[in-house]
Amino acid sequence: MRTRSTPLPGTQLLEVVANDEIARGVHALVLRRPDAAGSAPDPGTFLDLLPVLPAARGGAPVLRRPISIADSSADGRDLTVILRIVGEGTRALCELPVGTTVDSLGLLGHGFDPDAVAPGGRALLIGGGVGVPPLHLLARRLVERDVTVQLRLGFRDADDVFWADRFAELGQVLISTDDGSAGSRGTVADLESVPGAAEFSPDAVYACGPLPMLRYVQRAFGPQMPTQLSLEERMACGVGACYACVVTDAADPGHQHRICYDGPVFDAQEVVL
Repeated sequence: MRTRSTPLPGTQLLEVVANDEIARGVHALVLRRPDAAGSAPDPGTFLDLLPVLPAARGGAPVLRRPISIADSSADGRDLTVILRIVGEGTRALCELPVGTTVDSLGLLGHGFDPDAVAPGGRALLIGGGVGVPPLHLLARRLVERDVTVQLRLGFRDADDVFWADRFAELGQVLISTDDGSAGSRGTVADLESVPGAAEFSPDAVYACGPLPMLRYVQRAFGPQMPTQLSLEERMACGVGACYACVVTDAADPGHQHRICYDGPVFDAQEVVL
């Protein structure tokens, strides 16, 4: 069963307690919640952060940005998020100084279900680009349950690779880059042929990344074993009210799931990609 973190009432101001550039244009922010609400986040859930542009660039807030949780303190008070600078909104978030605050809505969404793999089992985690961060928290949760993890992670090039050492602490890591400057040349689909991949027989698959990658995972693993996909999509409200982010139900084409509210994690056989 997919799980939902209990949403916090309204919005909160989260304090930026760390901001580090961990790869080219990629920042890891540690955000402190004033009240941990008694629980750590489920892997795959997210915060909806409100960027405010600096005065030199207009000084106005723009649309919130949904950002998955990459790591968490044991009590859930400190949450780590990883962002790539792709526009003015994400730039404003990545430039937040330590000691300042950011307006946040969340925790939001249905996350991954680590219980899909029994203790002693094996899980394959597949991620690409900005879909990689939530797999770190998921891998931690799986390892805590005595599940063996293999991670197949795709990046554009060596300068885009982040947290390779932290992932390696949790399981075997296979990396692909578009140009071959780190790991194997190609996409995560091409990692099937590298040493260590064929020998790993998973009991379940978890994936987060761009749509072409998710379609590959859905096709290659979905019919054979439990497979959970976290969908990336632009979100306007983050709470399912606006129906701006939807995906079609596989069994009922007339029904659409709201990615931000019903997801972002779905069973691979549940949706049409």
